[in-house]
Amino acid sequence: MEYKLSAFFSVPVIDVEATSQNLKRLREERNIKVSEIQKSLNMTYPQAIYTWENPKEKILPSIDHLVALSKIYMVPLDEIIVIKNNNDTNLFVNEELPPYGLAKGTLDFIIQNSNLDTKSALREYYRIPLCML
Repeated sequence: MEYKLSAFFSVPVIDVEATSQNLKRLREERNIKVSEIQKSLNMTYPQAIYTWENPKEKILPSIDHLVALSKIYMVPLDEIIVIKNNNDTNLFVNEELPPYGLAKGTLDFIIQNSNLDTKSALREYYRIPLCML
């Protein structure tokens, strides 16, 4: 089986400021108080919510909290999270991945830094030939 990765692909980058503004907008549009979000998320203090909604802070909720907020606001995650739209997010890949899905640099690192048990487990899982480990 041959696996080829395209020459480049787009890496999504979250626009933290716009996402923060979006969080506040979604809450306010639904007339939900910060204290209600705090209670729903079982948080002791509301400061984190204010921080998430402040674009200057550049801090977003954890993925767990984002999922909970999407349910509270009844919107999918992609309506909460804003992705930057620029060409700087392209990742150029200069190396094809072998069938077991590890880049050569990763495999070299494993070979040089793993103990025998780890190498054995990887060999079994990825079916890597003995000569490579």
